[in-house]
Amino acid sequence: MSRNKTRIKNTDFDNLVSNLRGEIGENISSWVLMRKLKVQARHLKTDNISQDMNNNELNSLYSLIDKLENEIIASLSELSEKKVGQLTFYFVQEKLCLFKEEVDEYVKFIHSNRFHEKRNYDISHKHLPEKWSEHKYIGIPYRKIVKGIVLALRLMKKIDKIALGPSAPFLWREMRKRRYASIVPAKAGYMILPHLCLNEIDRIRIAFLEAKEDKNTWVDMKTTSDGSDITIKACKKWGVIQWHDSIMALKQYPLIEIKSIEMKRSKPIHNEGEELTKAQ
Repeated sequence: MSRNKTRIKNTDFDNLVSNLRGEIGENISSWVLMRKLKVQARHLKTDNISQDMNNNELNSLYSLIDKLENEIIASLSELSEKKVGQLTFYFVQEKLCLFKEEVDEYVKFIHSNRFHEKRNYDISHKHLPEKWSEHKYIGIPYRKIVKGIVLALRLMKKIDKIALGPSAPFLWREMRKRRYASIVPAKAGYMILPHLCLNEIDRIRIAFLEAKEDKNTWVDMKTTSDGSDITIKACKKWGVIQWHDSIMALKQYPLIEIKSIEMKRSKPIHNEGEELTKAQ
């Protein structure tokens, strides 16, 4: 017990969450690929069983689908284990002292649907029956595998709301847009989720949401306008600036400095007045 407490205390939270997110991302990526292969297999399949059995391309697809399915089942099972020092939801629960009900719900689903039993019997940590007659096949329906991924993803998003704050839902929506693009390796793609480029409107929303939560992300920045020294409010992290009644998000962020601001009459961003049209 004391060793676990030491491990929990010494493990960097960002390290734990980032790698856990990467593991979830691997499962999502494997599911996307598995679904694509299932579609291809359906197109190749015929009503002639003998012909299908001799179709090498179709058999290769079935083999890949089976391997991906087993990989997902094993990973979802391992995420449900109540162990510290491994990539498990329980580890995060113990680190944060949060999400006990959510983790228990996930663990219950995995065990009641025999993911753990399937892993230990067919995939890894294999148990060998003493007799041939004692061998068995454990099948997990596709819909249950998908639900397992969904439960893990929902729990990961809740954890990221703690880890990333108000930006988490926006970042996960951006990642969803890229779900069906090839991310190699998938784990790395999901680990860098906090650094995805967001559009200007989302970044303005995040900046004000963080301000509501007293994240202290807005600072005073000195710059010049029409040759005069001025001070503006800026959220450097998201590249958002505010001056008078105008608010805008710069194309590039995070923000380091603003050398000057040029003004011209234009449609205001939020209120009537002058718009900040160029920031260098």
